[in-house]
Amino acid sequence: MSTESPHHHRDHHHPVVIFVNRREIEFAESHATGFEIKHRADVPETFKLFDPPGDEVANEERIELHEHERFTAISGQDVS
Repeated sequence: MSTESPHHHRDHHHPVVIFVNRREIEFAESHATGFEIKHRADVPETFKLFDPPGDEVANEERIELHEHERFTAISGQDVS
């Protein structure tokens, strides 16, 4: 039988501010899914979300957020 107590200790979480299409969004945690980012930014779920290097973030993909990162959300429709 273990005498160790469960870890109820939380890291010091600070809000993380990111931008989606110039809109400032604050997250209480430093991780979010593509869907959560779109939802908080009032972006339709069908839009494509791109991280600062230009890689697409899928709705179900959970990523680490960094202060003042700038994401881009665009319509997923083919405009060609």
